Amino acid sequence: MIAIDAMMVCLDLSNIDETLVAFTRSICERLPVKKVYFVHNVKTSELSDDFRALFGDVDLGKEIEGNIADIVSEHFNNAADYDILVSEEPNTEVILADLVKRYSIKLTLLGKRMSDKSTGALGTKLLRILPCSVLVFPETARFNIGRILTPIDFSDASVHALRLSKSLSDQLALYLEIMHVYKLPTQYFPLISEEKAVKKAEEVVQEKFKNLRKRHREIVDVPYTLVRAAGKSIAERIAMELQRGKYDLLVVGLKGSNPIPSLSLGSVPTKLYNMDINTPIWLVYSEEVIK
Repeated sequence: MIAIDAMMVCLDLSNIDETLVAFTRSICERLPVKKVYFVHNVKTSELSDDFRALFGDVDLGKEIEGNIADIVSEHFNNAADYDILVSEEPNTEVILADLVKRYSIKLTLLGKRMSDKSTGALGTKLLRILPCSVLVFPETARFNIGRILTPIDFSDASVHALRLSKSLSDQLALYLEIMHVYKLPTQYFPLISEEKAVKKAEEVVQEKFKNLRKRHREIVDVPYTLVRAAGKSIAERIAMELQRGKYDLLVVGLKGSNPIPSLSLGSVPTKLYNMDINTPIWLVYSEEVIK
């Protein structure tokens, strides 16, 4: 059973805040969530001298806390116990990572605007530095989640994401499907038959699925799809499958074996985050990786 002891919701004082708070309420109404922290950091290094001269000694943190309190009061409806935390630090990523550790946050909810409205630079930094799983909610996403897609590459990280997806689908009666994107060694064409290469590649993957089902009997009945990359990146194929299958949630496992935090996220999750995808993406670390 999936239960969230502590959840952090990152707000940026933009129009997406109301959507994030309302989505948080929908999560709390469907999953056991003990505590929610609505957070915002005032990046003091970005406050101009003109701002200081104009507003003087105004308690900016208190004003922002009041603004967030109004949004939470209107859209959260006391769906769970919560606190509002407003900080004034020069580095947003560092203070949020500190809050994750301080309050044992298990899941962070992060809003994402489309690329024509935001570079997404802060979001990418947060994905790399936060020591917890992250749920990315695009501004165009839907609240109602009925269909889950989980891509796997048979790594421990992707299997962990799959098992979490299965627990979530069982708990909330959702439809779950697995996908695997495979690539062919095209540099050997036409020395070998492309048709034979496809057949062999799919045989290998089918055997991997067979072994996976032997080890994890709970996923025996979960349908899966094999997709050939065919000139596209893995992330592009996943995005295309999301649109084709009209899925409401994408669950992706994150690897943490690299000792350099900036390199531990992985290229596929990074590319998926940077795409204009209308589907929420749950980027999952296992407890072992976080430890």
